[in-house]
Amino acid sequence: MATGSQQLVDDFEQLKSSLELYPKVRIVKTEGQPPENYEIEYALKGYVKEDDGSITIGSTHTVQISLPFGYPHFAPTVKPLSNIFHPDVDPAAIRIADKWQQNPSLPDLVLHIGEMISGQQYSLSDPFNQEAADWYKQQAAHFPLDSLSIAAFEEAGQDIDSLVDDTFASLGLESDDFLEPEKEFSPADVDHIQMLIDQKQLVAANQALQEISHQFPERSDFENTISRGLQKSEQMITLAEQLEDLGKLDEAIEVMDNLFDIATDAPGAETLRSRIQQAYALATSLKKSEDPGNELVQTHHEDTPQVPEGKDKKEKKTKAALPRPSLRINLPIRLLLVVTLLLAICIGGISLYFKDQNILSRSQANILKSQLLIDKRQFENAQETLQKTEKALSSLTILRFKKDGLKQDIEALLNSRELDEGLRGNVLYQGKYIPAGTAQSLKELATLTDQASSLMDQNKTADALILYRQAFNFAQANQLDDKLAALQETIKGLELEQTLHLAEKAELGKDWQAAAETYRQALELSSSLSDPKTAAAITSRLTAATFRHELDLSKKTFTQEQWKETIEKLEKAQLLIDSNPEAVSIKERKDLHRLLVNARLYSTLSSARNSYNNKEWSRAVDAYRNALSLLEDEKENFAGHLEDSILKIKKTIFMVELSTIQEQVLLAENQENLEKSLLFSKKIQSLIQASPFRDDANVAAVEQRINKQIKKKEAQRILNGRISWLEEHYEEIFRANYPTFRGSQLVSPKATLLRKVGSKSIFTLTCTEKSQGTSSRLELNYMYNEKTGKWAVYNGE
Repeated sequence: MATGSQQLVDDFEQLKSSLELYPKVRIVKTEGQPPENYEIEYALKGYVKEDDGSITIGSTHTVQISLPFGYPHFAPTVKPLSNIFHPDVDPAAIRIADKWQQNPSLPDLVLHIGEMISGQQYSLSDPFNQEAADWYKQQAAHFPLDSLSIAAFEEAGQDIDSLVDDTFASLGLESDDFLEPEKEFSPADVDHIQMLIDQKQLVAANQALQEISHQFPERSDFENTISRGLQKSEQMITLAEQLEDLGKLDEAIEVMDNLFDIATDAPGAETLRSRIQQAYALATSLKKSEDPGNELVQTHHEDTPQVPEGKDKKEKKTKAALPRPSLRINLPIRLLLVVTLLLAICIGGISLYFKDQNILSRSQANILKSQLLIDKRQFENAQETLQKTEKALSSLTILRFKKDGLKQDIEALLNSRELDEGLRGNVLYQGKYIPAGTAQSLKELATLTDQASSLMDQNKTADALILYRQAFNFAQANQLDDKLAALQETIKGLELEQTLHLAEKAELGKDWQAAAETYRQALELSSSLSDPKTAAAITSRLTAATFRHELDLSKKTFTQEQWKETIEKLEKAQLLIDSNPEAVSIKERKDLHRLLVNARLYSTLSSARNSYNNKEWSRAVDAYRNALSLLEDEKENFAGHLEDSILKIKKTIFMVELSTIQEQVLLAENQENLEKSLLFSKKIQSLIQASPFRDDANVAAVEQRINKQIKKKEAQRILNGRISWLEEHYEEIFRANYPTFRGSQLVSPKATLLRKVGSKSIFTLTCTEKSQGTSSRLELNYMYNEKTGKWAVYNGE
């Protein structure tokens, strides 16, 4: 495992190596050996905010990256040194916590910041700079403003793309039509069939329906509607043909018009209507222009040849002269009468047959017409037509045997419930006969709800909700009370769904505050739906959203080194999930705990550092020991160089303890207490010699310094001892070397080191001699030989 210092060295080398490939990014300066602070310059286009408040595009940007105590386990602190205008940047910090957690790499972090500046990376949720977030949202189409890509790599990429294209072209693989999936059923097919039915194109609708094998909810209704329509159209074509045969062309046209109200594309319908219309137009024209008297006159004149008047008179005379021929024929009278009687009977029978056939045809046509009138809800006309038809059947003679079948059909229609309810003003609606007005209201309501349901199938919840509310108001206005409860429940369900959709949308955008507020609204809506499972699920998601909001806020305050606020928010988030632990994932719970532990560690280290700076050594040691305990107790929540971090804190505690003793050394020195000062210095020396950090460069430097101080102090102590000896024995020394002063009074001795020569220390010893009221100063150079350990007068040798 690399030590902290080696990690810094390795990261510095990696960063320099990486930036050689990116000429737009350079290291301006560093601090520390190895570097712990970097100043990075980016020659990239990026938004900046000028001093006058205007937003412009700058070409040079600078940031400061500081590697904290405990790096790389703890994320670097990044601050902008230029006016970078970005949602994740404020004057105090740049948000990089999430990036560092994903990939704790210093080179990658430097490049990531470059991508942030150029607009490749930014977040609009919970931004550091809301003004920048709004600006970036408006300018999204213009991003990125610049790129860190290497030109040589881009060129090579183009060549590779060209090669791939050529290869695909040579193999005939430039098109992937052969991979197209088979056509599948689409809701648009249902809409198309509904449109054909609405346009009365039942044959086309039937064909389109047969081409779809897929089962869908509307299929049964479509089949019934098309089947009934086509069946009625066939009956009406038959009725129109019968009316045409009977010469009732106006009624036949009316039937055809009704037919086209049911099916506009019935086979042969257009041809039949055209033929009937032409026949009707011809009959009408002939009726208007026809005059029987004039025709007879005209025919008579045309058949009579024109002859000269003279010739005519001659012919008349000739004819008058001719004798009249005889026509007398002898036939049996009885035979003639029998033949005449038989002929009359035959003619009468034929006449009655055709009369009965005409009645039967009319009756069949009227029965079909009555059915059509019932379908059109013209119940009084249908009843009148059936009664007239029933009366006409009583005049049948030869074909009377066919009367019973038609009469049964007439009675069946007259006694049908549909006609009976229709005469009362009721209609059949969804299997029940109800007043026509109510049925119409229900149909209009169904139209609204069907449209709303269709919008729901298209995931247009907001539009569907508008229609359902209109349907609810319509049902209230038309007193459709039995529909109100279901509609109200549907509306509340849609409102809940819409609210949940908005909450999920906020979650996708990681706008946890908006998500939490929306889930609160959803929880209120769910209370009226009496669905405990739904309420429980919403409560869980509300807890999760609130938790993530607090977690995001804590990450922001964490980045800004606001440890107290971070801990408060994280503890609040912890309380939320304590009551509902399943609301968030295990990973999120672990992330929370890890962040909380880190925040507490940072807070403790910050407190320790403050105490250290204030020279409150006892508090500093206690704080560092608390940090050490936290690291050791929460090892699983500290990834990376944990042992190195623990070792650093132990070293820090050791250095603080040394500083505490050093302060006592300085106090003793200020009090000129050499012995006490030497005692504390030796205590520091002993601690260092027994410490596992003795080989550390910083500790070694302290040891070297303290050894020098001890050596110097010990030398001073020896010197002080020799000076003290001289000052104690000065009178003896002076009297021995100056016998003339044996009777004088010697006072005020003073010894000072003059110099050292080799192993010899030369002192100057002075005192004051008082004799007979006068004073004089005596001086003597005295020498100590360290080799022999003896004193002697120094004579200059």
